[in-house]
Amino acid sequence: MHRSLSINTLSLPVGSFESNIDRVARLGARAISPDLEQLQQLGAAKASLLIRDAGLAVATLTHRSFGYATPAEAEAARERLMRTIDEAATLGAKSITMTTGGRGALTWASAAERFAEAVAPCGLRAREAGVALGIEPTSHLYADASIAHSLSDSLRLAQKAGISIVIDIFACWFDADIEQAIGDAGHHTVLVQISDYVYGDRGLPCRAVPGDGAIPLDRLVPAIVQAGFQGYFDLEIIGPRLAAEGSEQGLFRAAAYMGKLLESAGLPAA
Repeated sequence: MHRSLSINTLSLPVGSFESNIDRVARLGARAISPDLEQLQQLGAAKASLLIRDAGLAVATLTHRSFGYATPAEAEAARERLMRTIDEAATLGAKSITMTTGGRGALTWASAAERFAEAVAPCGLRAREAGVALGIEPTSHLYADASIAHSLSDSLRLAQKAGISIVIDIFACWFDADIEQAIGDAGHHTVLVQISDYVYGDRGLPCRAVPGDGAIPLDRLVPAIVQAGFQGYFDLEIIGPRLAAEGSEQGLFRAAAYMGKLLESAGLPAA
């Protein structure tokens, strides 16, 4: 498997953390991206040993949503994220992936200001710990969990808060300014999440194996590389298409497709 590929455990069948590590190692990936809830079942120290013994690195730790609608919610969200930063540092994770949290009745501009102010201390703590804190764009159907639904809006928020960007291709490939946004994101990007979309799929999650759908990965992946990104491309393929095929077979195909694409974009496999 290409050295720049990681596998997100959300792509795997529900199982123990140990079984997820075994599957990722068997697939030949060099890095794994666990979910915080899975990690907390074992504790960061034990999980770190299991990951290290399997010869894997940690591309990102998925934290999910931050909250800031009220001062009390913001304080609780900061405390939770600070703990995640400590756990990510114990794992040796390159980054933490999160969404901004919803805005409630706030305008977008007011929510952006409040989010940036609330998360800024966590960004400082993450930098001190050597972990990049990144927000990702999400579908508007997750408006309760995010105010960032395009890559350019995500970058705007990240710059305001002094943190980084995760490019989730599935959530932003259709942005009108996607090429410009990729170029602007450049060195602010700490992770790229990869999947595909088949026209006509309506119900989330409906991600497809890269190469099976309509997302112009052959154009967007080289653009991301040319913008200066050299980190992990994380296979995050969720939904019934992968489940029907079988996660290991689908991830093997995804890795083969992406490996060729990354090499042609100028990233050698080894």
